[in-house]
Amino acid sequence: MAEASRGYKGKALVQYSDGLEEEDALRVYRFQVLLPSGVSTSLTLHNPGEEMLVRDLLLSVKRELNNASVGGGRMPEIQWDDNIFLTDLLDEKITDKIKLSNFDTKSTNILRLHDEKGEPVSTFENMWDLTPQPDLVQELPAEYSTESALVDLTDNALQALWSNGIGERKLIRITLVKEKIVIFDTGRGMDGSDANSICKWGTMGSSNHRVFRQKGIGGKAPYLLPFFGMFGYGGTIASMHLGRIAIVSSKTKESRKVFTLHLSREALLEKAGSKNSEHTWMTAGGVRDPSEEERLLSPHQSFTQVEICGLKKHLEADRLLGFLKDVYFPYIQYDEDIESMNTRNPVEFEVNGVNLAEVQEGEVTVTNLHSSNGPDFIWHLKFTEKTAASCQAHARLKCVYFPIVKGKESIDSILEKLRNDGYEMKENFDNFSRVSIRRLGRLLPDARWGPLPFMEAKYRKGHKAEFFRRCCKRVKCFVGKLNI
Repeated sequence: MAEASRGYKGKALVQYSDGLEEEDALRVYRFQVLLPSGVSTSLTLHNPGEEMLVRDLLLSVKRELNNASVGGGRMPEIQWDDNIFLTDLLDEKITDKIKLSNFDTKSTNILRLHDEKGEPVSTFENMWDLTPQPDLVQELPAEYSTESALVDLTDNALQALWSNGIGERKLIRITLVKEKIVIFDTGRGMDGSDANSICKWGTMGSSNHRVFRQKGIGGKAPYLLPFFGMFGYGGTIASMHLGRIAIVSSKTKESRKVFTLHLSREALLEKAGSKNSEHTWMTAGGVRDPSEEERLLSPHQSFTQVEICGLKKHLEADRLLGFLKDVYFPYIQYDEDIESMNTRNPVEFEVNGVNLAEVQEGEVTVTNLHSSNGPDFIWHLKFTEKTAASCQAHARLKCVYFPIVKGKESIDSILEKLRNDGYEMKENFDNFSRVSIRRLGRLLPDARWGPLPFMEAKYRKGHKAEFFRRCCKRVKCFVGKLNI
């Protein structure tokens, strides 16, 4: 198994798994060598021994490059002289011998080659092997909208930072500029190690988030446990639905470098449609130092940034403020802390520099402002399916009453306020959504239900029956749903 730092058994930091198993009688080392010309080449060594002279390894690299050139590839210009040397991605310089026991035999290890010809490049062709299922990009469900894609990426960011330690900043910052959107979080980050590989972010079906799904089971209301882990497609689906190009930059606390992954929708679809496709997708990546801004935003020195260019649909920053606050309201401001009676801000959410905790827009915020101040009416439900593998689900139902204020229905006032704020509300008092659903604290915006059976008055004739029916229509149920 690849290690996360050289502090344990001396393993190299950057390795990505290709699923190949080591044979008992054969030690095979696989390397991806990043060249100073900005390309990379693969190298496989069979039973090379515990150590190997760097000059012998470089001869093998040169032989691979010559073979690629004979096959029609371009031979990169490299100064093969005494000044050439290797580094691992911990910046450890290797000039004489390479100790192969520091590297893994079940993963692909990355080395950088330097010829001291000039300034080193930071981006390399064919650095990462994502091997996706490209048809997933072409066959997204019809209801998968731009907003759904943005929420999926924000879910990833929220889950990544939720495990931050005490005193470590929890920030999600979304920046929208013309045809580009940037999503930055101060989560645990990624590198090239097998456990935290940035490859898994881009490889469909390899998301680490599925592993954490079990953490979303249990707990107490309002179930602020953002371990969604539903689909496991990685960030490719969402980012390629939003735009044409995505650049993912990430850093862990253990690494001194930022690792980058470059995605192109055109390249993916071209590979998917190729008759000669070998069902692999090599994509560019890079290594760089963290910027000063990144250091300031994340004092604990781990983060992930997703930059998407060539947006397919124009996004309005003003509309995103209310929409994202609706979806992540209890993570932005939690008003139900009975012990302290104070509002908590579990996560810093920013959109174009605006703190969402200060935003007074959005359906949830407006609805809360118009609800009554009476005692809460709450049900806690537990569902159990008695099968061979018993399954459980938990939910909390909180019913809120919206009274008449100054002769006007509060629900009518809510709808009027939302329309004035630019929201396209086609509902009225009679068909206004009476049920709002959150899964692990995150709103499901498309789940707009009518009243549940217990919310409807029993049918009776007469004046009192009409009165009770009207009163029941002033009730809205907020469902907090926990993982199954």
